[in-house]
Amino acid sequence: MSHHAPAQPLPDSTPLVVDLDGTLLYSDTLWEALLLMLKLHCWQLWRLPLWLLRGKAGFKAAIARQVALNPATLPYDHGLLHQLGVERAAGRPLVLATGAQASYAEAIAAHTGIFDQVLASTEDINLTSSNKAATLTALYGPGGYDYIGNARADLPVWLASRHAYSVTSTPFRLADGRQTRHMGSRRAGALGALLQAMRPRQWLKNLLVFVPMLSAHAINTAALLPSLSAFIAFSLCASSAYLLNDALDAHDDRLHPVKRKRPIAAGQLPLPLALGSSPLLALAALAWCASQDWLLALMVAVYFVCTLSYSLLLKRLLMIDIVALAILYTLRILGGCAATRIEPSFWLLAFSFFIFLSLALLKRYSELFNLHRQGKDKTSGRGYTTADKAPISIMGINSAFLSVLIFMLYFNSASVLVMYRRPHWLLGIVPLLVFWLGRLWTLAFRGQVNEDPVLYVSRDKVSLAVVALCLLLALAATV
Repeated sequence: MSHHAPAQPLPDSTPLVVDLDGTLLYSDTLWEALLLMLKLHCWQLWRLPLWLLRGKAGFKAAIARQVALNPATLPYDHGLLHQLGVERAAGRPLVLATGAQASYAEAIAAHTGIFDQVLASTEDINLTSSNKAATLTALYGPGGYDYIGNARADLPVWLASRHAYSVTSTPFRLADGRQTRHMGSRRAGALGALLQAMRPRQWLKNLLVFVPMLSAHAINTAALLPSLSAFIAFSLCASSAYLLNDALDAHDDRLHPVKRKRPIAAGQLPLPLALGSSPLLALAALAWCASQDWLLALMVAVYFVCTLSYSLLLKRLLMIDIVALAILYTLRILGGCAATRIEPSFWLLAFSFFIFLSLALLKRYSELFNLHRQGKDKTSGRGYTTADKAPISIMGINSAFLSVLIFMLYFNSASVLVMYRRPHWLLGIVPLLVFWLGRLWTLAFRGQVNEDPVLYVSRDKVSLAVVALCLLLALAATV
């Protein structure tokens, strides 16, 4: 008696058609290209309204002629990519059908290496919705393909398909009574991603607005409430800048081992939501200030213009970015002065600038140290190479001890006798500053300091102990 092996099922030969924007990618190629154009060719933004007159397809083609997207720096849905790889290994034809511009779609298809055919927008046709449905039906016949999409624009395409799949957890209902089936492992949570991208932990830096009232010994409600208003305004404004900065830097951040996890770079936060929230937060900050104090509103406006300049241009310029960071820290102190009407002293501003300059240089040094450790030579989107580590560290250490020298000169000034009853207690702060700054730079040389030294300090028990001791000595000098 002969035994026959069970027949193997034939592979499904029905094409599996996959959308690109919002489906294979978490992001949208048009928004990615617009942001890249804003970053690289911002002086040409005036042409955008003229390109819109050509229609959606012509607009996409015009943008694609200005900027080329690097497929390696886009946020892919790797879970979906894996599922598509399994389908292709089983012999199923895969088609990338997208409203994205053809040059972008073809580059992405070549990068992923899994698609048998690419259908995309050209200068004459925007391949979305009904246009896409008509094209696919003409090629494969009614119900001759399965389709994976993500948005309401895909409803006509799903309706003409055999099986309708969506990467969203909530199904779409079709006109023929069917519902889309879920494919992938997408999780909702754009608002949580928005809050994370606003970087509330970075609001610690805005505590600097309380420095003027503390240094002037104005510990009272009249100074506290305006300082609190300044803290709220600077926090909203800083979050606005972080959203814009992360959106502009998304391509570079995706090549970074840590920054690629940021919500915008990872594709968890849609670019339109991030770009829409950024100006709203800035307007909220200015409206809040305008309701409280015109001088504070002016200072916050100056801070916002400076952060905008930093995001769009200054951060790519050698040394100018570091000076700009130090100025941005100092502007927070000036914001506290504006809110409380406390005149800033020369000593406070000089000390603040040099200690923040040292921390900004420490930030760049740590980035270059990590870059060197990864075997790379040049920072992406910055004007530095790993060969710049030595001069950066020299300037940073010199700036650190210049701030100590300024504090020592302040200790010997006439201002101290007016402000403090027992000024000799302040002398104890000098060795603490030397220890703290020297330790930070030594740890940076060992590669143990996070690329953001302010956040590192906020988690470092030794640094927090030094800050507490300095405050106690200042209190002892006052009472």
